[in-house]
Amino acid sequence: MKSLKKVEGINVVPLIDVMLVLLAIILTVSSFIALGKIEIALPQASSHTKIEPKQFEILITASKQFYVNDEEVTKEELISKIDTLTKKDLVAVSADKLVPYEEFIFVIDILKQKNIEKISMVVKK
Repeated sequence: MKSLKKVEGINVVPLIDVMLVLLAIILTVSSFIALGKIEIALPQASSHTKIEPKQFEILITASKQFYVNDEEVTKEELISKIDTLTKKDLVAVSADKLVPYEEFIFVIDILKQKNIEKISMVVKK
């Protein structure tokens, strides 16, 4: 009778091969994510119009008052002013550190409902 050979280890070579392939895929995809776009050479045109986005500032005070570009507004007026914005407009939100979280989320929620993604939160250094 022949003696059976005991296997005392795990073959890790296939695991290493799979991990190297996954690493190559992750590195390739992450370079596109880091750049945010794929570089292309755009054609030129003889005429063009540059559209400047509006800067829209929303301020929330500790006493729950709302200001838009230094003008005091109610919640309803704030909603109507946000309705005038486009996706390309920049919105800066400043809130006092004592403002209830609910008021801040109210503003962010309205902006997100209008598909406005260019939102910055203003903080002090």
